Amino acid sequence: MSDGDKLPKRRTSAEVELVDGRVMEVLLFVSPQGRILDMLNDGRAFLPIENKEGEVAFLRKDAIRRVTPAASAKDKSRAEDAGFGRAAPPRPAEEGDPYELLGVSRDANGDEIREAYRQRCRENHPDRLQALGLGKEYVDLATKRMAAINAAYDRLRELRRAAEAQGAAAEARVA
Repeated sequence: MSDGDKLPKRRTSAEVELVDGRVMEVLLFVSPQGRILDMLNDGRAFLPIENKEGEVAFLRKDAIRRVTPAASAKDKSRAEDAGFGRAAPPRPAEEGDPYELLGVSRDANGDEIREAYRQRCRENHPDRLQALGLGKEYVDLATKRMAAINAAYDRLRELRRAAEAQGAAAEARVA
């Protein structure tokens, strides 16, 4: 169980298109630090949803063709009035801290950093989203996110090389 499973979920308004062609407006339960994509790609076979009447039900993931987050101002205000669908806090990791973006501690070793990088790539690669049939806006977002992930990984590699060089120089001075 990941830490996101232990935290209260935020409810996010979305339109779900099923493989049989039906379209439903629902609230999805997304972990605070997560995204709808993460929820769709986790290991569970079912998603809990809340319909307009407030009833909670479970939907088989393989019955979903497409999920589109509610974007209109009307939907946002209606969801916020109900206490649902509040926007996630800004993600400073995408703007700056490479450790936070990759989800590793500052004392992580090279193997841990590399594995976290690979995991983020698996989760966010634009080709994967396109293969899932998600819209262009998701693919564009994933492309930007992958650029941030790659930049974070490159930055951590540079920092580790610099730290190793400083350590080697310090050892040379001592010897």
